Amino acid sequence: MELITVLLSSLLLLISPVGIVVDQVAENAIRDRLLSAESLDVRIDNGPSYQLLQGKVSKVRIAGRGIVPFPALRFEVAELETDAIDLSFDQLRQGEVVLDEAFQGAAHLVLTEADINSFLASPFVLERLAQIKIGSLTPAQARERDRYRISNPTVDFLANNRLKLSVELEDLVQTGSLMIEAETGLVISEGQQLILVEPQLIVNGQPAPDRLLKAILGDFNERISLQQLDQRGITARVLDFAVMPDSLDLALWVRVDPSVTAPEVAELPD
Repeated sequence: MELITVLLSSLLLLISPVGIVVDQVAENAIRDRLLSAESLDVRIDNGPSYQLLQGKVSKVRIAGRGIVPFPALRFEVAELETDAIDLSFDQLRQGEVVLDEAFQGAAHLVLTEADINSFLASPFVLERLAQIKIGSLTPAQARERDRYRISNPTVDFLANNRLKLSVELEDLVQTGSLMIEAETGLVISEGQQLILVEPQLIVNGQPAPDRLLKAILGDFNERISLQQLDQRGITARVLDFAVMPDSLDLALWVRVDPSVTAPEVAELPD
C-alpha cells in the first residue's frame, strides 16, 4: 500500500509544463518519496497528449529492488503495474491527487527473512512491543498484565508455507524470562483471509497445553482479513502467496475507489 501511496503522490511531478510525461522524471519523483532504492525502473505509457492534459495516464509500470519506503522496512522486490489512471486535472493543478476513476493495479512484493528480522529489531517495532499489555487468563490475574515485556522477536521461514516466530517474555518483577516459539502454516483463503494451519506453541522447549494455545489465538482466523479494507474504499486480494526458506513472496491485486482521495467538503454553517 505504501508503494501505491508513493505513486499517486508522485503523479504531481510527472506532468511537465508542456504536458509531457518523462520516465526519468517519474523515476526521480518516486525516488524522492522513498528513503532509499537500490534500483528503480519506471515506465509510463502516455497515450494521446490530449488525455495527458486531462490528467489521464494509460499505464504505469514500476520495478524496484532494495526498496525502503519507511525506516527499517526493506523490500527485496517491489513491482507494480497499473491499469489506466484517471485524475481530476482541476485538482491536480491545485496540487492535489484526486481520482476521477478507480485506481487498479497488481503488485508483487518479496521480503527476505533477514530484512524482516531487521525490521523486528528496529526501534519502531520494539517501542510498540513495549506498549503491549500481556493479557491474563482469569480476572484475578489482571494485576499481572504489566509485569511482562515482549522482546527479541525473530522469524524463521520454513518449508511448506510455514514459519516460526520466537519472542522472549521478560518478567519485570522477578529476574527471568520465558522463551516462546510459535510455529504455524499459512494459507490465504479466497484471496483475502489469513488462516493458521496446525499452529504450535512451545514455551521453554516444552509444548504448551492446547487450552493455552486456544486462549492466545482466540478467533484469529476470523479477524485477519483484507476484507476489512473494503469499508475504507480499498479492495485488496492476494493472487499468489508463498513462504520459502529465505523469503516471502506475495502478489496482490488492489483497487482504490475515488472516494478514498475525494476532497473533504466543508459543512455549511447552520
